[in-house]
Amino acid sequence: MPTATLTVNGTTIDYDQRGDDGPPLLLMPGGAGHAGVLDRLAAHLTGHYRVVAMSSRVASATRADTIEEEQHPKVHAEDTLALIEKLFDEPPTVFAFSSGAITTLELLARHPEHVRLAVVHEPPVTVLLPDVTRHRIAFEAVRAAARTDGPAAAARFMTAAMTIPGTDASPAKLHHPGDWLDGYADTQPEPPTPELLELFTRLADLQPLFLEHILVPFTTHEIDLTALDAASPRLVSVAGIDSRGQLPYRAAAALATRLGQPLTELPGGHLGPVERPAQFAHALRALLEEH
Repeated sequence: MPTATLTVNGTTIDYDQRGDDGPPLLLMPGGAGHAGVLDRLAAHLTGHYRVVAMSSRVASATRADTIEEEQHPKVHAEDTLALIEKLFDEPPTVFAFSSGAITTLELLARHPEHVRLAVVHEPPVTVLLPDVTRHRIAFEAVRAAARTDGPAAAARFMTAAMTIPGTDASPAKLHHPGDWLDGYADTQPEPPTPELLELFTRLADLQPLFLEHILVPFTTHEIDLTALDAASPRLVSVAGIDSRGQLPYRAAAALATRLGQPLTELPGGHLGPVERPAQFAHALRALLEEH
């Protein structure tokens, strides 16, 4: 759970820091951006890296009902830059998933000198997909359902939006770091701890904010592909092996193909960093050692 705060860009950002030795590693969650969901992953990485897990400005807000405006990756990227400048003496490696990965793409495009390596796990950037219009309509339907019928109805639309089948023009080549794939088919996700279950209950208050103010502006964000091309040596696109065929996986594959890189597959699905923290940390460490 986040144990410290910083005031950046006029807002409070929660974060947790572990370890004093090793290369700097910044972890950024998806959804509304609560760092607590990465607690188990951070624990497995501590000892090898100096790990900081940060929450977004939305998840750090004292009261969820004070957030009424649309959120944008550029603003969240500037928050991340401010945190990096205050906490790190050198550019960190950044690992992020879902909406946090979109923030990281914006950070790398605008401030590449502040990022040693960006590992982006399933950023759902619809602009990269050939059927972009269909996906944007689907996410608009999710937001409309959240505003008129509530989170439960929106969740059903969200499941449908994430699993819309599509045809990709040029499948990415696949890469699997280390030996994590050996015997993987016989393993299961780790059961959530009581602390994580309690956190999920509290995070239910943030779900309407994500559905109404983050989902559409983040997934429809026009990323700067020219800037990312220039920064491509510092960028690795990754996806969960269990997400194959789903929108976030397809977007990650499209990004890798656009950059002329293989798509790196890691354990689990879209929530692999949360649901398989030990396996995911093992594979992520192997990936970082390659770079």
